Amino acid sequence: MLLFFVPAMEDQFSLFIYMTAIYLLMNTGYSMFSVPYLTLASEMSDNPDERTTIISFRNAALAIGLIVGGALAPKIVAWVTQELGGTPRTGYEWMALIVGGVIVVSTLWVFFGTARAPQSSATGTSVSLKEQLKIAWANKPFVTLITANIVQYLSAGIGYAGGFFFFAYSMRLGFDVFNVIPIWIVIISVASIVSMPLLVWASTRFGKLPVYKWCLILYAISIQFYFLADAESMWIVWLIAIAIGLFNGGFILMSFSVLTDTINYDRIKSGISREGALSAVYSAVDKVGNALGSAVFLGFLSVIGFVGSNDGSLPQQSESVLRWIAIAYIVVPALLHSGSILILNRYKLGSD
Repeated sequence: MLLFFVPAMEDQFSLFIYMTAIYLLMNTGYSMFSVPYLTLASEMSDNPDERTTIISFRNAALAIGLIVGGALAPKIVAWVTQELGGTPRTGYEWMALIVGGVIVVSTLWVFFGTARAPQSSATGTSVSLKEQLKIAWANKPFVTLITANIVQYLSAGIGYAGGFFFFAYSMRLGFDVFNVIPIWIVIISVASIVSMPLLVWASTRFGKLPVYKWCLILYAISIQFYFLADAESMWIVWLIAIAIGLFNGGFILMSFSVLTDTINYDRIKSGISREGALSAVYSAVDKVGNALGSAVFLGFLSVIGFVGSNDGSLPQQSESVLRWIAIAYIVVPALLHSGSILILNRYKLGSD
């Protein structure tokens, strides 16, 4: 909630310090939750296919979370600003209160709901950051996986930061973006949920790595059709959303499932349960990649001459800026996702 309840600050540097501090606090709390959460699937089963099924339910829940956080949140902002006559700032503050409450309830639900889940015995000792990195580096399949993930999360960060700008500016939707994005996210999320059984079957039938790579390729191809979309042809956007739900959901599912394989491989090789250390490194890579991707995109906006706003309005942009936003949002992520396959080609479970 503090991320959206921003004190009035005229000095941009003071605002930067405030936002950085709150963002660090938020991600610290998220890490304290997500690291042990990531270890649960690897502890629940020794069967790699069963772990994929477990992760598929996790991804379906993630899609539901996207509906709440991605579709409901903009609707709250639009409702406060358009229906109640509030300012954009007020809209974001109400959104923060409601979604923040959902986060509290859902996190407690996970905590109490997994109380009886299978788990490894606690060692009673902690592992230093240096030792965590050493453990991760010794696991070559894990190193290959997170190297590919860095590229993919960098691409995802560009997508997360750039989606609003592409729809609002390049597609010229303006404030209708607050009505379009919720529908777009719902379609993606529903498509992802529906496709989970198919993806689980495909990974069992053809293998996790082939499904992983094909999902990356088909995702990269699918988003190119954004170049054909505009405010008068939203059906193209909806079709792309279905493809994103299937293929994006597919490579995320395979990535987490392969992660459990590398954790299990480490357990067999070392005879020690060190999933916490590996999950911590994986989680850190997720955050660093997303943050770098967002920073790259937002920095790119400054380079191309994007006109910013301090009051939530949507200033007029030049045609050149609109074109470069589209290229950064469509082409760059496609190149990064498909390029990560070159790294995944080096993945070999059981290699030293």
